[in-house]
Amino acid sequence: MCMKGPPTPLVEELSRLGYALMRLLLSRAKEIFAQEGVSLLQAEVLRLVGEGVQLPSRLAEQLEVLPSQVSHLLASLEEAGLLERHPDPQDRRRVLLRLTPKGEALNRRLKEAWLQAYGQQLARLSPEELLLFRDLMRKLTEVEGG
Repeated sequence: MCMKGPPTPLVEELSRLGYALMRLLLSRAKEIFAQEGVSLLQAEVLRLVGEGVQLPSRLAEQLEVLPSQVSHLLASLEEAGLLERHPDPQDRRRVLLRLTPKGEALNRRLKEAWLQAYGQQLARLSPEELLLFRDLMRKLTEVEGG
């Protein structure tokens, strides 16, 4: 079966480079979050709850982890005073999540630190390269037929 698209050696090189960039950024994110005393997953929970994800089940979906893992993450963030769980007024069996003021402040610091670190990586590109990179990333991440 003949592969349509770019030549295999180029696809292999781009695959290696994409993976290397992803690993570099993940490693940098882990360092930044560790300085604030949170794991990558804990930071992601703070970000998602800060963006309005209120249900633990939705968190599990977004994080692609088991509900039991979310439960442990929430417990650790609650113990640290970063997050609160409240009964849902519409359905008392459900729990709603929200960040505490301490959690909101940490979430802001994490976002700022991450944007600064990612910005330092991007600063290696010229203004023209940045716009091209953005356009290429948009093209590669847009949903087929969407």
